[in-house]
Amino acid sequence: MPVNAHTRQIIELAWSRILGLDDGAFAAASATGGRRIEVPIDADSQPGEDDQIATFVRLYGSSVLYGPAWLLEAARGLHDEELALESTMIRLGAGHSARSLGEWVLYYAEDIPDIARSSSVSVSYEASDARELEAQCPADDVTEVGLSALDSTFTLIPDDGAGTPTGQPVAGAGYEEWQGLIGHLGVLVRPDVRLKGLGAYAGAIAMEEAFTEGLIPQWRAALGNTGAQRVAASLGFELAGSQTTVLFNQ
Repeated sequence: MPVNAHTRQIIELAWSRILGLDDGAFAAASATGGRRIEVPIDADSQPGEDDQIATFVRLYGSSVLYGPAWLLEAARGLHDEELALESTMIRLGAGHSARSLGEWVLYYAEDIPDIARSSSVSVSYEASDARELEAQCPADDVTEVGLSALDSTFTLIPDDGAGTPTGQPVAGAGYEEWQGLIGHLGVLVRPDVRLKGLGAYAGAIAMEEAFTEGLIPQWRAALGNTGAQRVAASLGFELAGSQTTVLFNQ
């Protein structure tokens, strides 16, 4: 279900602040037909760093390119659809040792999913249980989700229905607070119990907790990750845009 206008304004406000824009930047861009916003950075803006980060964000028909001035200039002849490609950003930065940090699609929701509480798993709020789950999952998945590093985590542990654990953690979810407005979600499921709805269940719990804290849940899925996109759809998330981020050597 599409988010309402007020929720959309909050999402745009959060991204404006993340990217160093005026609070009304996205609204102003939309009023002029969704023109691309450019945010130039230079080496002096990231003192002591060997690399410069660049990111291209599309959100509700508007777009922002944040990066070094030479990248902004090189991208001016490109359409947003082309610039959103990881391969395009790497090609533009070929002379600056470009490497990708990811190409994602962005989803948002404003309603709590209707879930029935399980009697076969309990929810742990302890970071130690999130770390135990990570120890049972592939390293790439652990790195992508970063579950134990999130601000709040909710780990599913099998139990006997009376609160006594009967096994190791099977899935977990959590969120990281962005600008006090967005709850950026992450979900991790143990490989041997995937495709059983545990990821969606954990994600729904994290969404509910984010809403309780006054945050709008954000789901970010790697382009081509159909599993993550299916979970987003099952939880009622709406596709809103994309984010592509790369690093350049200065």
